[in-house]
Amino acid sequence: MAQGLDDDFTLETSELEHIRHVREYQSKNLKRALTYSAMGHLSVIVMILLIALAKRNAPQSERTVVVPYRELQAPPSLQETPPTVSVAAPAAPPTAGIPLPTEDEEVKEEQTIATQEELSQSIGAGETGSGDSLVIAPPSDALPAYGEYVYVEELPEAITKVPPEYPDIARQSNMEGTVVIQALVGKDGRVKDTKVVKSVPVLDDAALAAVKRWVFKPALSNNKPVAVWVAVPVKFTLN
Repeated sequence: MAQGLDDDFTLETSELEHIRHVREYQSKNLKRALTYSAMGHLSVIVMILLIALAKRNAPQSERTVVVPYRELQAPPSLQETPPTVSVAAPAAPPTAGIPLPTEDEEVKEEQTIATQEELSQSIGAGETGSGDSLVIAPPSDALPAYGEYVYVEELPEAITKVPPEYPDIARQSNMEGTVVIQALVGKDGRVKDTKVVKSVPVLDDAALAAVKRWVFKPALSNNKPVAVWVAVPVKFTLN
């Protein structure tokens, strides 16, 4: 009976020894496999780095174009002389012609031109003659248009200023302001026409009515009265 137990114990001891050897063998193989695997990966990484470095340092190849021989042109000759350019001789300048007078251009006799005094003595004022007589029209009394320039030596001067009537609506609204009017002053000093150039809508009509009643000393040009446009400011104040 004791001998049977020893046999069982011996069998178990050998199995344990076998298992221990198997584990040691597996551990060695696993270490070896990990080592080979790490070395393989490291080798691949090193190869990739070497290839990239080689590509970076390698000289870039230039692109070459191959032209067939039949398409090449012959080189220029070294003995070829440059072409000569012929320059035409300048043409002779045209001779100046001498104009010859025609019958219509010939002057038959000398003529004299009358002076202003002779014309005024030979032609009466307001008379018209026949033939080649000259008619002198009397000076025009037309008034200048708005904006037309008139030369004056003295501007018009207001003699009689009629104050404007303050509109009720402007007085109730406490409205004040200045209306600028262009007035056409005639030769007699009276206002012939008016235009508003700076407007205050509520006060324009009152300003126009007042300026039309003003009387001026007319403008002078060559010591003679002339009609001219003049700016007239009309101020409206409540005080």
